[in-house]
Amino acid sequence: MVLAGNNEDWGNPRSRIWFVPAEKRAYGRMFVGFDNGFPQGGLNDQGLFFDGFATPRLEVAPTPDREMYFGNVASKALAECATVEEVVRLFDRYTRPDSAVFLFADRHGDAVAIEPAAAVRKKGWFFVQTNFYQSRTPPGTETCQRFKIATRMLEDSRGAISIDLFRRILAATHQEGNSPTQYSNIYDLTARVMYLYHFHNFENVVRIDLKEELRKGPHKLEIPSLFPRTHAAEAYARGYERERKK
Repeated sequence: MVLAGNNEDWGNPRSRIWFVPAEKRAYGRMFVGFDNGFPQGGLNDQGLFFDGFATPRLEVAPTPDREMYFGNVASKALAECATVEEVVRLFDRYTRPDSAVFLFADRHGDAVAIEPAAAVRKKGWFFVQTNFYQSRTPPGTETCQRFKIATRMLEDSRGAISIDLFRRILAATHQEGNSPTQYSNIYDLTARVMYLYHFHNFENVVRIDLKEELRKGPHKLEIPSLFPRTHAAEAYARGYERERKK
C-alpha cells in the first residue's frame, strides 16, 4: 500500500474536483482545487500524485539553460509522467516558480519535493512536506508544528500505515481561522482511489474511484455538494459570500 494525504487550507470554500480522460500522449487524471480552475493537487491513472505548497518567495540564480513554460507544469506532469523519476526530468527542463513547492509521489513509493532551486528526494519509508523549503532547513531544526505532528505520528506507527492513520494525521494537522482546511484527501496510489473529506469534518468520507470517474468522460463535481450539510461549513461559506459582496 502506498498512501498520500493532503489538507487544503484556503479562504475560498468553493472547492471542486474535475476529471480529464486519457488522450493521445496524455494520461487520464483528476484534479482538486477551487472555482478558478487552477489545480491545487491531483492524481493520474498511473498512480502519480501531486500537491502544491505556497512558500515565501525565494531569490534564485537565473537558469538560462531551462525553457520557459507558460502553463501549469504540475498539470503537465500528471498528463505526461508515470513516476517520480519522470517528474524530476520534466522539471529539470523548465524554469520553476519562485514561491512554491510541489510534492509528487508515485505508486512505487517514491516521492520528491520540487523547490525553486532544488529537488528533495524521499530517503526513509515516509516523506512529509509543509510550507517551507526543506533543502534550506537542516534536519531537526524544522519549526512547523504540522510537520512535527505528522512526522511523529508516522514514526509512532512503525510502518503500519492505513487510511485511518492518515485520517488521524490530517485531523491532527488541519487548520481553522481565516484560511481553514476546506477539504482533505487521502490517495491510495496503488488502487487509484481518493478518500475525500470536507471542511475538516473527518466523520464523513466520500470515496472517489478514478477509473470509474474517467469512464464518465470530462466532468466536474462541487465538493460541498457531495457531503451532508454542517453548521460550520455553511456558516463559513455565508461569511465568505458576504465579504465578496462588499
